Parts: sequence; C-alpha cells; structure tokens
Amino acid sequence: MRSAIIYASCLLSIDRSFSLTLTSGQRISSRMRKNQSNQDTKSGPRSFFDLRAIEQWGEENGLKEQHLKTIYNVVMNAYSCNGRSQTEESLVLADKLRALSFPQGCIPTLLSEFGYTCTVSNIQESQGGAKFGIRLANGKFVESVLIRHQRNNGDVRYTVCVSSQIGCAKKCSFCETGTMGLIGQLSSAEILEQIHLLQQYVKEKNWPGKIRNVVFMGMGEPLDNYDAVHESIRGITHQCLFGLKAKKVTVSTVGSSAKKIKALADEAPQVCLALSLHSAIQSSREKLIPSALSISLDELGDALDYHAKKSGRGSMVEYLLIDGVNDSNTEVDTLAKFCLKREGNVYVNLIPYNPTRAGDNFGYQTPPDERISEFHDKLKAAGVKALVRWSTQNGRDANGACGQLAISSNT
Repeated sequence: MRSAIIYASCLLSIDRSFSLTLTSGQRISSRMRKNQSNQDTKSGPRSFFDLRAIEQWGEENGLKEQHLKTIYNVVMNAYSCNGRSQTEESLVLADKLRALSFPQGCIPTLLSEFGYTCTVSNIQESQGGAKFGIRLANGKFVESVLIRHQRNNGDVRYTVCVSSQIGCAKKCSFCETGTMGLIGQLSSAEILEQIHLLQQYVKEKNWPGKIRNVVFMGMGEPLDNYDAVHESIRGITHQCLFGLKAKKVTVSTVGSSAKKIKALADEAPQVCLALSLHSAIQSSREKLIPSALSISLDELGDALDYHAKKSGRGSMVEYLLIDGVNDSNTEVDTLAKFCLKREGNVYVNLIPYNPTRAGDNFGYQTPPDERISEFHDKLKAAGVKALVRWSTQNGRDANGACGQLAISSNT
C-alpha cells in the first residue's frame, strides 16, 4: 500500500504551500522564483543540473530534502564520458537510486523527465590542460578549458574555465569569441554540466588532483547572463554538488554594467570579481572594448569599490598587454593611478596577449618579455600589487589560451 501511494504521488501534481529546496549544504541562495527555470526544455528532457526544476519536481511528487540529496549523490558520480547511451545511463542511475532506497515509484518519472543534456564533442589536450568542445541539447556548441596546476611539492589541482554564453556581443578587438557575435544564452544547468563533464573526464583518466577553482572566463560576458550565472554559482558552491567555497569562484567581466557588479557584491559577496580593464585611459579602452563607450572609468571604479567593501577583500584587475597598444609608460602610470584610488588593495593580473584572428585584423602582437617585465616592475614601484600570468599562454597550441575560444560550426 505504501509503495502504491508513493507511485501515485509521482504521477500527480501535488498542491503544497511550501517550496522544497535543497538548503542543507547551500552556501548561496537561489534568486529564482518558484516554478522558474532558465532552461529551454523544448528539445528534450530537462537537465539534472536544473536545480529549481529538480526541486519543483520533488515537491510535486511529495519527496523530502533527503531524496534530493540522494539524487545528486548519484548524478554527480554516475555519468561516463566514454560514450554510454542515454538508455545505458538511465539503467546505471536506476540501479544506484534503488540501492540507496530512493522511492521506487519515482525512479521512472525522474529518469524520463531529467537527464544529462550536454556531451563532449571533442577534446584537445595541450601543455597545461585540455580544451573541450561541448555539445548542447539544442545542437549548439561552446568551449570549456581544464587548466592543470602542479605545485613544487607535486600536488596537482585543476581550474575549470567555463562559458556563460554561446558567443559574445561585446566584440572586444583582441578576443576570438567576439567574432561569433551573440548566438544564445546558456542556462545555469548548461554551465554546471560543463564543470561536471570536465570533472568526470579527470576521474576517468585517473589523473591526480581535483577541481579546486572555477572561473567564468570562457565564451561570453557573464554579467549579461546574470540570473543563470548566479544560479550556477549556487550549484558550484553547494556541498551536495561541487562543494567549492565561494572564494574559489571568479566571475570575469568587461564591466559593461556597474549595476550588475553591485548586484553580485550584494548577492554573492565572497565570489571573486575580476574586471577586464585593459586600459585606464578611456579612449584607449574604448578601442579595445567597444562596449566601454557605455560606461566611464569613474563608474567602473565606483562599482569596484562597492564590491571591495562588500567582499571585505581587494579588487582584481585583468590587463591584457598588447605590443605598442596599451603597454606604454603613459598607460602604466595611468593604470597605477586608477588602482591607487580604489577602496582597499588592488591586484593586477598582467596577461601577455595570445594571438587571435580577431587581433590579427588590428596587427596585435605579444610584447617582448622584457617589456612585459618592465611594465610589471613600474606598477610594483608605484605601489600596486601585480603579477604576470605567464601561465595564460598555456593552451596556445590548442587555441585554448585566454581570448582564443570560438566555435566556427554554430549557425
């Protein structure tokens, strides 16, 4: 009789006054409303990583929070990158759910309504990691990058660089992604599935180490897809899913919206913010980043200060060095002044330009190492903390380095 009642509850929608939420282990709350999902479900099953949809489904079927934990205990560990069919995946998931005493009658409906919706289409391993082509349920593609770090003591850890959009509308003159234009927004589930696929790849390759950091520095402008990015951060930091601390997540932005920078500071203050500045001279910045026409450096500085106060940490600035474009003494002096005006400490990441077809149109080249070191030394002498990120050159051989991500097959 009890199993029949459970089965019936999986077939009928139950009107309840509460909303089932996987709050245990949650570090960042959802800003999405009940019944709200940001995933397009027209093309098939919804993703297991659509957290609000899973929660709503669990509520409608009379499940408890412990059952949601069981789902993610299984989902996070069952998928194989080695080409199992959807039917095979469902059989594996069903066996694991039954073994953990998940309500038997709910298993068929769960596995018919939800699934893994993204797949790895190609992998290019390179020095320092690998670049992944990810096929979405709608047939479009994005790229993600797995970055390998090895410490002097031999310990290995990984950073995942995720995409937040298909293409990008910002058209930064140095960035390959901008040549695609904006094709579409990613759902929070599609962002989370990128991380899950790369995590499973590391496991199946028996590589040492774990994913310790996630950076929104792939395709797209994260703050132009704010709701989905915020919801994905909920999953990245949730202890029932990826379990990373918020300070291990970095959102990079060209700074087209001071309002959204402040919203991120209010709603996820421990998440790191990285501002892609690239010049502290307004006219120079506008040539590199056309969207900079819509926001002044004073507005950007105010937003950075707001974030620094909310986070209790300093600000992070990314500065791409391009030979003869933004590496002059005037540029370094102006950058130092901008940083020293800020609330708290500012940390500048100097990134040597990685060649792209977009940059080729403007004759962009990487400055000589001596000039990069000189720029760095001048910043430090002015009292600004700075570091040359030589490691951002890793992946050039697979076109997976900073600024090189793009897909030619999206139409």
